[in-house]
Amino acid sequence: MGWKYGFPCRRGFLLVEALLVALILTLGAAFTMPSLRDWQEERELDMAAQTLAASIRQAAVLAKNDAETSVRVSRNYHFNASTDANGRVIYYTSRGARRMKPSGTLPSRIILSGSLALVFDKQGFAGQGQNYSVYLYTKDRKYKRQVTVAMYTGRVRVT
Repeated sequence: MGWKYGFPCRRGFLLVEALLVALILTLGAAFTMPSLRDWQEERELDMAAQTLAASIRQAAVLAKNDAETSVRVSRNYHFNASTDANGRVIYYTSRGARRMKPSGTLPSRIILSGSLALVFDKQGFAGQGQNYSVYLYTKDRKYKRQVTVAMYTGRVRVT
């Protein structure tokens, strides 16, 4: 052991110093993990709300661009979002008795309040539906997003 600037010098770390650094790093990780998990849940909810909104917009575009003139098939496009028996949020578009895309399920950690039933016609009018607004929640209901559809214009907004 040598001397430098009036203090004894040694090479390496003591075991206590290494354990102290490990303790500080562990405490830092323990405090950041919950906030990281909350951030991830909120992002997943945002993505689910945007997916639902994009599907509603796509159903409205399908109705506007419909060129079929057959009277045997309904001219209106129906968009539905609800919870299935397993508690998952499902959404689908139908025309008459036929289901079509956009359709799918949202992540299992997302909860839907109520249901959404919209009817779009060739002019984009969504005024024949039953509900025009729905809330999406995380499982712990800590975060929520509202998806609203304008009755006359069919515009979709996520708040």
